[in-house]
Amino acid sequence: MKKIRHSKFKNTGFLFELLTRQITLEVLNGSEEKSKEIIREFFAGKTELAKELRLYNLLINEKYNSESKAEKFIDVILEAHTKLNYSKLKREKYNLVKAIKESLDINSFLSSPVTNYKILASVHKLFEAKTINVTDVKDVFDSKLTLVEHISKQSSSSLKEKEDKLVEEYRKQEKDLRLLTYKILVETFNKKYTTLNQDQKSLLREYINNVNNTSKFNEYFESSLIKTITELHSMYKGMEDKITKIKLRETINVLKKQKIGKKITDDQVSALMMSYELVKEIKNVNGKKS
Repeated sequence: MKKIRHSKFKNTGFLFELLTRQITLEVLNGSEEKSKEIIREFFAGKTELAKELRLYNLLINEKYNSESKAEKFIDVILEAHTKLNYSKLKREKYNLVKAIKESLDINSFLSSPVTNYKILASVHKLFEAKTINVTDVKDVFDSKLTLVEHISKQSSSSLKEKEDKLVEEYRKQEKDLRLLTYKILVETFNKKYTTLNQDQKSLLREYINNVNNTSKFNEYFESSLIKTITELHSMYKGMEDKITKIKLRETINVLKKQKIGKKITDDQVSALMMSYELVKEIKNVNGKKS
């Protein structure tokens, strides 16, 4: 029974996701931005790769409030995919992978985890099923079911409403409290990197570079945590402003409760990032006073 095998090298959405992540690393490391050039070459304009990527993005990002609508939407996208020039698309993918291998460490590149890997793999399998004779229909059905559940899980409008409420609540908070609750989202931090100080950039760089090397990142995180708690203690002792002193104590308590387990969570990284933000703000205020 012929079964569709997922190939990372043939998955346009997966490769694009890793390239955008690599751009972030290159920016933080101050290295040559090779990934940006690859994206510009293969995904700009009217390439078949760019066309297929748009179809990937539609299946990943669009939301409908019922499974029947989601299923119809998938069928429309699959039909649109048949309009692509497959021979040209195959050639472009070959050249894309060749460019990646020539410019980047392919093993390190492919080892980076992707949060929506299962969705991307399902999209790839459905696209492949339209181009080859597949006898294992269950595999195709399971992939489609995964996408139907993903697309109909929650409508984009309700997600937008939740985001708006969070933003509104954030705006209502006092500045010193915002410093404690502000959460830098790792998936989009590259949009904010110009505002980050060296400690914040270093933390994010280590988090991405060592995402698969748990023990190494744990050691780095624990060392940074101890250093930050010590610095906050020093600030607390010399702080005269009562409100800021309370916030410093709260932050120190939060950091002291961090338990270094087998894997550092996103919430723990965010807590340390918030602490760096507080330290940065206090230093800025003190600098203006002096």
